[in-house]
Amino acid sequence: MKLSIVIINWNSRDLLAKCLDSIRGQEFAGALETIVVDGGSFDGSDVMVRERFPEVQFIQSPENIGYGRCCNLGACGARGEYLMILNPDTELRPGAIYAMIGTLAGMPNAGLVGARLIDPDGAFQTSSTHPLPGPFNTLFDCAMIRKAVWRLSGRSARRSPFPVQAVSGACMLVRMSLYRKLGGFNPRFFMYGEDVDLCQRVRDSGHGVYHVPSALVVHHGGVSSAQQVSGFSSVMIREAVDVIMRIHRGEFAALCGRVLMTLSALLRLVTASVVRLFCARGNRARLDAVIAKWMLVLRWCCGGEKWASHHFATTPRRVICNACNGA
Repeated sequence: MKLSIVIINWNSRDLLAKCLDSIRGQEFAGALETIVVDGGSFDGSDVMVRERFPEVQFIQSPENIGYGRCCNLGACGARGEYLMILNPDTELRPGAIYAMIGTLAGMPNAGLVGARLIDPDGAFQTSSTHPLPGPFNTLFDCAMIRKAVWRLSGRSARRSPFPVQAVSGACMLVRMSLYRKLGGFNPRFFMYGEDVDLCQRVRDSGHGVYHVPSALVVHHGGVSSAQQVSGFSSVMIREAVDVIMRIHRGEFAALCGRVLMTLSALLRLVTASVVRLFCARGNRARLDAVIAKWMLVLRWCCGGEKWASHHFATTPRRVICNACNGA
């Protein structure tokens, strides 16, 4: 078996169908298996997969055990030389699989590669790659800065694979032997951060992480998580960054990151509040949402928001092994 594709579904049945259709449309000569793991959403995807995609293996988790653990569950019985991890809200453009496998096969030092994510209209998504979390990243991270960095660095115009610190888990390809050696995704991450943590561990093992510009993947973006409370997602992202820094950079770096995130949240709250005073009435609802989001982040920075903490605190610290009973 050349390739195993694992897709984690949570209330994304319609998008999952489009994702599976895009896999069928790939011109790939090697043996391929697709495994869908539903994280306790019971949204009817099992019936849809059985009726429309009988070649796909469907695994139903009885509860939402988190993205990383669901992926480990799907990967434990996978037989491929390579493992592709896909979000259900993605669609592979023609040639994407060949481009990613070709990069791994042609670069012995490469351990993991990521695709170039685009909007449905073809616009590039800067979230295709990520910097490894650090104290100052938490202060200066925003969409405008990410776009400026991509433009000024010239990376958005590059067409050949190039090394990066981390790639998006929406579509990544890793050597199966390396994935199992590293123990798969760390179960401490319930949602968000598990992809960056895996990239850090791949790099620590002496392998490279690469972005593959020619592997185009449409990413509809956050549909599953958007169905949950937006404040939950905002807090989970910050908590994931905090856990990554504590694991890989130490407690002092994590403390500095939280202090700088507090300053960032205060600055954004003040800016949004001032702008709201002078903006048109029709724009105030959007600014109210921004203010509410950063108020939640500020509460978390100060230790007052605990929505996400139990997912990180109650999951064992060890990196999960790839045995089926350890998922």
